[in-house]
Amino acid sequence: MSNAVKGVIAAAKGESVKLTTILVPDPGPGEALVRIKACGVCHTDLHYREGAINDDFPFLLGHEAAGIVEKVGSNVTNVAPGDYVILAWRAPCGTCRSCLRGRPWYCFASYNATQPMTLEDGKPLSAALG
Repeated sequence: MSNAVKGVIAAAKGESVKLTTILVPDPGPGEALVRIKACGVCHTDLHYREGAINDDFPFLLGHEAAGIVEKVGSNVTNVAPGDYVILAWRAPCGTCRSCLRGRPWYCFASYNATQPMTLEDGKPLSAALG
């Protein structure tokens, strides 16, 4: 099942961003669905909009947010529905050599959602920074 939500979308290089309805799938294994309460769109997102990082348009912008967990997929043990969470663009694995050396910002196996978000017409979205 998909969840219809609003997201800030950069549809094409240099175009104005728009608040658009997108479809987010229910969480799969190891994933959580979070109702976003606050989110910033930063300078890195501007680089995506300008095509300076890659050209996998359309992009869902805003990769640092806070919200409440609504649903969790199988194998999720560290959060539950109702938990308040802070999201960042990287979810370090905790087990690679960088994580074990205390440098999770260099994680080699950062977790990302595996199911694509889409526009209402089914076109897949690229998530800026995972």
